Amino acid sequence: MEQMPLFEELQDSPSRLFQWSDDQKDRRRRIFAAGEILFHQGSKPDQIYEVVTGTLKLSRVTENGGHIILGFPSSGAIIGLGSSREYQYTAEALTPTKLLSTRHLIFQKNILQNMSNGKKLLQWIDRQEDIALSHISVLAMHHPVSRVAAFLLKIVKQQGANKDPIEIQLPMTQRDIAGYLAIAPETYSRIIKRLRENGILRSKGHGRNRNWIVILDMARLAQIADGETI
Repeated sequence: MEQMPLFEELQDSPSRLFQWSDDQKDRRRRIFAAGEILFHQGSKPDQIYEVVTGTLKLSRVTENGGHIILGFPSSGAIIGLGSSREYQYTAEALTPTKLLSTRHLIFQKNILQNMSNGKKLLQWIDRQEDIALSHISVLAMHHPVSRVAAFLLKIVKQQGANKDPIEIQLPMTQRDIAGYLAIAPETYSRIIKRLRENGILRSKGHGRNRNWIVILDMARLAQIADGETI
């Protein structure tokens, strides 16, 4: 999910997407504990959320009863914006998460009142398409190891990690990551082990909501994401 701020009052983010009118009374700051549900798939949409801090998991139950992971939005991501008649997925907090929320009607009012907001919304929608196509491209990779490498590189970019060695946090479980990449959890575990054995990364710490990975060789990880074997 794209990380683009929605609310003008968001001071935790260095940039802003939309400029709002003076009517701010509907906006609320909300805090969700790890494991708490923001909303369920199929429920009536009422609120649009922006993640200030923390990480969410978006999941969907398919018509045949399957369960798929759609993504792990974090700081700056907008949740529920595309919903009209009902939420198309379930949103769950993976970590303690702080959000800002506003009602759909208030959001629509501000979009209609400000042409600049409308143009920026179109840009945001276009960016969402790019993100969806990027995920499809990852799923189309024949080798699961390339999918895992591409996922780790995506997290590096998302978290803005730039220090050497690069450390990233994966608050989601291995099963969730495997579901997102459409591979078996055992396959994901074996790939991570191979990456460790080949000196490409190492694990830093584990816990219920914390799992840090240190990437020791970014260049090699990028090559694997491009299709080279370990």
